[in-house]
This record gives sequence, C-alpha cells and structure tokens, in this order.
Amino acid sequence: MLYSPATQTVIYPNAPEPDSICAVLPEARKLGKHVVVPHTLHAMQVMRHMGQQAYSPILTDYDWPHNPNKFDKPFDHQREMAAFMTLHPRCFNLSDMGTGKTLAALWASDYLKRVGAIRKTLILSPLSTIYRVWEDEIFTHFLSHRTCSVLYGSRKRRIDNAHIDADYYILNHDGISVGGSKSNRGFTLGDFGAYLRDNPEIDEIIIDEGSVYKDSTTKRYKALRQLIADKPYVRWMTGTPTPVDPTNAWSQARAVNKFYTESYASFRERTMQRVSQFKWVPKREGMAMAASILQPAIRFHRDDCLDLPDVMIETRDVELSDNQKKAYDELKKNLKAQLATGQVNAINEATLRMKLIQVACGAVYDEKHEVHRVDCAPRLQVLEEIIEEAPNKLLIFAPLTSVIDLLYSELRKRYTVEKVTGNVSAKARNEIFKDFQESPNPRIIVADAGCMAHGLTLTSADTTVWFGPTDKPEVYQQANKRMDRPGQKNAMLIVRLAATQIEREIFRRLDSREKMQGLVLNLVK
Repeated sequence: MLYSPATQTVIYPNAPEPDSICAVLPEARKLGKHVVVPHTLHAMQVMRHMGQQAYSPILTDYDWPHNPNKFDKPFDHQREMAAFMTLHPRCFNLSDMGTGKTLAALWASDYLKRVGAIRKTLILSPLSTIYRVWEDEIFTHFLSHRTCSVLYGSRKRRIDNAHIDADYYILNHDGISVGGSKSNRGFTLGDFGAYLRDNPEIDEIIIDEGSVYKDSTTKRYKALRQLIADKPYVRWMTGTPTPVDPTNAWSQARAVNKFYTESYASFRERTMQRVSQFKWVPKREGMAMAASILQPAIRFHRDDCLDLPDVMIETRDVELSDNQKKAYDELKKNLKAQLATGQVNAINEATLRMKLIQVACGAVYDEKHEVHRVDCAPRLQVLEEIIEEAPNKLLIFAPLTSVIDLLYSELRKRYTVEKVTGNVSAKARNEIFKDFQESPNPRIIVADAGCMAHGLTLTSADTTVWFGPTDKPEVYQQANKRMDRPGQKNAMLIVRLAATQIEREIFRRLDSREKMQGLVLNLVK
C-alpha cells in the first residue's frame, strides 16, 4: 500500500482480486497489476472491510485540536488509535489505563463529525469519570466547537439534558437501564433508555470500561444490547476485557460484533475446562481464544507507549454516601458558628481540615481518638474499578490508620495485599517491600504515606492511588516518588479520588506546593 499526497490516492501494488475491489468501489481504477483507490474515509473503510490495509484520512486531513498548555502534540499511539477507530465503525480499544484512550476516541469522533459520517455521540462511563475525565477533556480540547451535556441526576434532569442540542451526551453505565423492566418477552427499556435508542441523531456510542457489561444476564447488559443494536458506530474501550476468565469476552463480543453468533455454552467449552459439577478453570489457550473474538481491536500496553510522559496524573470523582453528606453538613454548621465568634485560627483550622479528610475517607476520630466509621461505599467502588483497570502492581495511600485497616480488610478478599503503617515493625516492612519488588505477590501495598515517603524503591508498581488527600505537601511529593525511581521501566499513573471541591483544592495545592492556610473557609461558601 502506497499513499500519494499529490493525487490523494492509495495505491495497492499487485492487489489480489482487483476486479472485486473495483466492483465494490466504482471510483477505484486498475493500472496494470495495481489498483488505485481514492483516499476517502468511505473507500478506506471498505478496503479494511475487505481485509486490505488502509490509511485513514484522519492522518492527513485533521488538525488534532488540543490545548497547547496541556501538551505539545498528540502522542503517536493516540493517532494510531484514532485512525483505527475511524476505519472500524464497531471496534474494541483494549489499551491499558493511562494510554490516552479517551482523547483518541474524541479525536476520532470529532473527525467523523467534521466529514459528516456521524452526528451525535453518547458516552457511557463510570460515574467517577463522567465529569473529571470525559467532560473535562471535551471542555479542555474542544471547547471552541464541541458541546456536551451530562445526563446525570434526577429523572427530570436527565431527560431535560438529553433534549439539549449537544455534540456529546455523557451517561453512567446503569443510566440506560433506569425504568426498564423484565417480562416474559424479555427486557424492555424505560422511557429514557428508549429515547436514546430511538434518537436517530445519536449514531455513535462510546463505551468506557466496557468490561462492566461482562455478565450477559444483568439488567445493564440487556439494556445496552438494545441501545446499541442499530447504532452504526460503537467503540468499546477497556484495558481489562477478561478480568475473571475467558468467558468474560463472550458478552462483549456479542454486543459489538453483529456477525458473532456463537452460543455461550459453546464458547465456554472451547475456553474452559470443567473440573467439577460447578467449577470451571481456563484452558491454557483460553485467553488467546477470548482475544480472537474481541475483533477488530487495537491494544497498546502502557509500557509500550514510548512517547508518554514519565508520570501522568488524573483525578476521579467519587460520590459521598448519605452518611458522609450528613457529616459534611454538620462540619459546615460548626465552621459557620466558629467564624461568627472569631474562633478560627491556624490550629483549629488544621483540625477542621483533618476532619474533612476523615469524613471523605470514611473514618472520623472523636476527642478520645476512638474511630467512628462513616459509610464510604462509593469511594471503595471506584478504588476497585482502578485496581481492575491497572495492568501491574499498585501503591494505595490513605492518611488514616483506621482507613488503611479498612482497605486492607476489604481488598484482601479479592487481591494479594499487604499494609504498612506505623504499627508494622521495620523487619516486617522490609519483608513486604522485598516481596513486592521481587515476587509476583503481593500485588498491592496499602500504606500510610508518611511511612513510605523517603528512600524506598518500589518500581514494580506503576500506579499510585490516593484514596484520600494528605495535607502535607512534602509527604505527598515524596510518596509519589516511590515508584518513580531508577529502574522504573513503565509509564506511571497517579490517580487521586475526590468527592468534594475541598479535596480537589487540597490536591491542587499539593501539586503546586502551596500552604493549606485558609482552605477550609471554602467549605461555607
């Protein structure tokens, strides 16, 4: 395949079955043993469909809009992702977390809108990334010519926002199944889901973290299948398509590929070995078979993306539980009362700031230093999403011993995990760090950042998660360096969880090493 900029054509030397190509593409021309094809989106999509190489016009005809304050130019692998998605209307992007799938999908979508291939896009994503990832990326890089509407909140708000004229609509995974019902005839979408399905202007669906739909028996999966059945463009994005076993791939393949009709029972027989009446284990070739049905697909491992920055940082939204909301409201009342009487000074301001962090993380200390747990289930759910997405080992930092104990207790049910606090002896810590660096397990260390801030080399991790913020800039900066040391071979990602503007402001000040003084006054605004 040769691209000719002068003639805007793609030349296929010694093309197999040239008559078939010309029959499907009347605008193509035979030149001896060669076929010359116009360099258009339609022609390139047809050539890919016929099993030929193709050169997407996005690579020559697109200006890749971006905020120059964020980066100089798109990464090479992002261009390749975007080009792939323009050539394959229904496809998988199975690249690792932190490789830039979001912006690549938006570039592909923006290009397709420009050339008139699609009109509007519905994005399905976790709640944690609706605002801080998808909406932020659209506003940051496409603000001058693209609009978006978030379909989250009350039923009325979702419906009202769905009727706003926008280029992108952003919805959480379970949003399409709200109001749906099961009957003898199967699953029926509610009014909201049916509106999205039947809206002819929504002709592209981007599904972020698609592995949440791996169970075909769930309400959310049945709703999704109905939503995307007749949509021409479907982008299924996940770095972990088979988090449990090869059979996780079956439902995803059935959703994206209309021509894949194999039954679940047949696929399980091919990829799994039955060892007892109720237990199946993957066959040696099971994962390769799973990959073979998730097609067409593109995949980049984070450590293969040589042009990525050494460390990337992202913040994910989490919701407050009802109990956390009540605790925050109580803190506001107390702060207002203290402000009214002039009692706020540097000392009790630091105490109030720490109370905010305690509530956010789910553990509040009283005057006797006894711990009172506050439901933080939404934050725990997002943490597990990140763990499932991460390709390698992780460091998880929390600012409270009680929260570290909670995380350790919860996570050890599903993962190999160790904890490091001030109560863990130096000898035990050294064993934990040695195993983390040199052995497959543990996969996760949950730690007090203050116990990990200096000297340690933990380069077997390439993902650091802050379950909640510390208010100590030096501890924050040093803890982030545990994986960013000589010997690190992978691109690194730091993920911060935040439910409130106060937490986001703490992280902002940590990044810029600003003092925390005056921060809690924002709570009453």
